[in-house]
Amino acid sequence: MAALMLLLVAAGGYLLGSFPSGVVIVRFWKGQDLRTLGSGHTGGRNVRRVAGLAPAVLAVLGDAAKAILAVKLAEMVGPAPWAVAVAATAAVVGHCWPLYTRFQGGMGLGSAAFILLYLSPLSFLLLVPVYPLWYLVFRRHRYRAAAATALTAPAALWITGNALPVIAVGAGMGMVIALRHIPNLR
Repeated sequence: MAALMLLLVAAGGYLLGSFPSGVVIVRFWKGQDLRTLGSGHTGGRNVRRVAGLAPAVLAVLGDAAKAILAVKLAEMVGPAPWAVAVAATAAVVGHCWPLYTRFQGGMGLGSAAFILLYLSPLSFLLLVPVYPLWYLVFRRHRYRAAAATALTAPAALWITGNALPVIAVGAGMGMVIALRHIPNLR
């Protein structure tokens, strides 16, 4: 029964994560398909580039809402505590490769950051200065810095005393983000 529940939590997290906030907002705001503009990604950075600051803020808030909703639902219905790790990772996978937009999505950073902020604010604060450090290490290459920061999340969660399932959230999301950034690392 627990395995079936985890499967349902994963499906729910993925479907919620797949909601294309940026695509919907840009289509409403400008009447255009975000996937054909700018970088083609559906996250907040491309929304800002294409439509401006206000739509970008709305897109980021939409991405935050869908990610946190996936985690909240997992907390309520799933077999604790692993349901949260599964739902969080699935939500980030959904954001990166969304079903509703033919698997063309964002980079996952916003969704993962808000999940981390929700689950462990102290770990999130610990990671805020890590990104600029990686950015300097990788000679101002933001994609490498983003992937490295995401892969650093489990260490931040461990240092701040989180339980193993929460550390697994960081590991799962970090691996998804690193995988998503591979095409941009060249």
